[in-house]
Amino acid sequence: MKSETMLATEKMLDVVKTLLDEVQPESLFVKILEVARSVLHADAAVLDIAGEKPLHLSNPEQVSISISAVKQAKAEKRAVVWNQLDDNSADLSKSIVQNQLTSIMVSPFRTPDSEAGYLYLQRAARSDSFTEDDSALFDSFVSVCEKFAFAAFDRIRDKESLETFRNVIRKDGIVYSSKVMTDLVKLADKLAVLPMPVIIRGETGTGKEVIAKYIHRHSPRADKLFIAVNCGAIPEHLMESLLFGHAKGSFTGAIETRKGFFEEADGGTIFLDEIGELPLNMQVKLLRVLQEKHITRVGDNREIPVNVRVISATHVDLEEAVKAKRFREDLYFRIQVMPMVVPPLREREQDVVLLAEEFLTRYGAEYGRGKYHLSRNAEKALLGYHWPGNVRELENKIQKALIQAVHGVVQPGDLGLDDVQAQAKESPRTLKEAREIVEREVISRALRDSNANLTLASTILGIDRKVLREIMERLGMKKEDFKK
Repeated sequence: MKSETMLATEKMLDVVKTLLDEVQPESLFVKILEVARSVLHADAAVLDIAGEKPLHLSNPEQVSISISAVKQAKAEKRAVVWNQLDDNSADLSKSIVQNQLTSIMVSPFRTPDSEAGYLYLQRAARSDSFTEDDSALFDSFVSVCEKFAFAAFDRIRDKESLETFRNVIRKDGIVYSSKVMTDLVKLADKLAVLPMPVIIRGETGTGKEVIAKYIHRHSPRADKLFIAVNCGAIPEHLMESLLFGHAKGSFTGAIETRKGFFEEADGGTIFLDEIGELPLNMQVKLLRVLQEKHITRVGDNREIPVNVRVISATHVDLEEAVKAKRFREDLYFRIQVMPMVVPPLREREQDVVLLAEEFLTRYGAEYGRGKYHLSRNAEKALLGYHWPGNVRELENKIQKALIQAVHGVVQPGDLGLDDVQAQAKESPRTLKEAREIVEREVISRALRDSNANLTLASTILGIDRKVLREIMERLGMKKEDFKK
């Protein structure tokens, strides 16, 4: 029969494997506390992390610890055990008796930021005491966990260094490195503090609402409501009531007076998505609200003042819509004070893989799938695809890929981009690859035309025969393959 220590060791090894999935130090520390308490059958556990960002975790929430025990463990720089029957420390004996404990076990816990942390376990009275075998197991466990902690901090620093190198910017929910997005966010920062209307233009799925929310959060209205309205999704007969509200009894089913979106957004921001789909009769009423800064509820004559910033968005060509009399020219000029254009994803090649990684991290955690990364072929496929559905389509493909991917790696097939990957293999990704493809093609033609005569082929190519041989060796080409 296995001893309790061997069983505990086996259980410890099993659960330690789960720590490998924890990428963020904070979640790793929570898991360490859970594992230590569970495997070593402690009634209470405390993990204290010192440094620039101190962290104190305890389970249960309130635990009275022995400061003397912590100090002694730090002094000896190892895991140590104190039991109720020990009489070598009056302070410790007092702590054990006062807190009705049987046993205490403490170990120093180091992180890259500090060596002043500790992991503390205790067992209540009437429980078995911690043994020296428990102490040895505890010491090994802490040593392994410290290495995990150092690795987690290193991963974060490596990622930050790589993102600095790649000029990756993370700004309040927007992740980008391309120049077009850098310019767009700079413009958003300027417009955020100004009270003027803003229209955001771009294809469907480019993230126009994300930009609208960014402007609101960086505006003086940030502490007020942001209300998004999809003008293309509201039935025409309900639109006026939903936007401006209605009085009780104004129509069948109006059993009470209700505020519209404009009143609810008073002091804040209303986002009118797909404003190009707004019916002409509603365009007149919206223009009046923008000019007069008050609304009138359906079935009510009272004018109600509203202080609302309007941000609109559309994928429609408004200039063509104005010419075709589908969109009022006066409303066009009212909302078109400062247009912003969100670029399609195909014009943001630098951001494609970056966004895909961001979605992998977000949905991997949300779905409980852990850490996933893109294979090199998956990256090529993502970069080779034209993204008609833009960022929304990318997000959708990543969500599906997380369901299908195995072994923590997303392949082109998981993304539904097998055909793109096949095309991507034929497409050069670097200047070196492009140069080699051209060199191989031109040299092959010269060798075929000269029947593999290197002197004649080098004359056709306009280079020295020795240089031709060196290039052929580098490309792995043999003249025998070109003889007729």
